[in-house]
Amino acid sequence: MKPVLIVYYSRSGVTAKVAAALAQACGADLERIQDVRPRTGVAGYLRSAWQALRHQPADIAAAVHRPADYAFVVLGTPVWAGRMSAPIRSYILQQREHFHRIGLFCTMGGSGGPDVLSAMAELCNKLPVASMSLRQRDVLDDAYVPALAGFADELAIVRDSEAHTTAPEAPALHDHAAPSSPSSAA
Repeated sequence: MKPVLIVYYSRSGVTAKVAAALAQACGADLERIQDVRPRTGVAGYLRSAWQALRHQPADIAAAVHRPADYAFVVLGTPVWAGRMSAPIRSYILQQREHFHRIGLFCTMGGSGGPDVLSAMAELCNKLPVASMSLRQRDVLDDAYVPALAGFADELAIVRDSEAHTTAPEAPALHDHAAPSSPSSAA
């Protein structure tokens, strides 16, 4: 079984930046969820918010990697209108019975990260071994790197401990958040 698969959706590139850095830190395979219908421009932005608010899944392309082949699947999403993105909702609904263990992360312009992480865990019907919410500003300024390193370390610790034991699947919830500057506090 392969160790880690990072699956993410990114409309603007912020979540993609985090996913790529995390994949490099973990030596993980990476899968970008592809929308069937583009989300560019104002119409794409409004459709994104509308689908998120209504908890509607999106039409997405078929997955390339099989999550059942991985010990951990780490799911990443932007926060849209205080909700997870419609494409990540679709992926979870399609693949959740194939997840062994999960880690979760989200990127947000303002707030809503903890609620989105909770909603993702609930939709997966699994408690994540680690979770992380990051502000867009921190990602763009590379101030997220310490939080990302802590998140990657937590995944590695759990992965390594499971390689040496047959511990039951009841992980503790760990939340890593990038430090916020006073101007970015919500």
